[in-house]
Amino acid sequence: MRKKGFTLIELMVVIAIIAILAAIALTSYKAYMRKAQAKELMTFARACIQEAIAQCMTDPNFTQFTSLDACKNPRDTQYITGITITPPSSCSDYSASAKGSVGGTTYQVECTYDTTRDDVVCSAPRAT
Repeated sequence: MRKKGFTLIELMVVIAIIAILAAIALTSYKAYMRKAQAKELMTFARACIQEAIAQCMTDPNFTQFTSLDACKNPRDTQYITGITITPPSSCSDYSASAKGSVGGTTYQVECTYDTTRDDVVCSAPRAT
């Protein structure tokens, strides 16, 4: 007469498989969350370019972009630490970048002004 049910080994194998899948999912989720939090860097770089464009409309020879409020390195936010902003170098170069650390990983965002669309376009945060 054979008993119905699972052996202890079978149950342990199933639990081990579930644990491995959970570990993989958790790692992917954490990486996704860090990248989503790093998107805040886009806000800083975009604001710097927009303020630079406004200043260059008034003074086409302006070069002191680091003096603009939006181009100064901001304080740490809830998720990002060590934020640095690289402003445009001249009124003909509307590109800026922002770099910061999220959960121990450093991310960078590049933004440029697209003259044909009259809009600021930013890259997705990438780990550096």
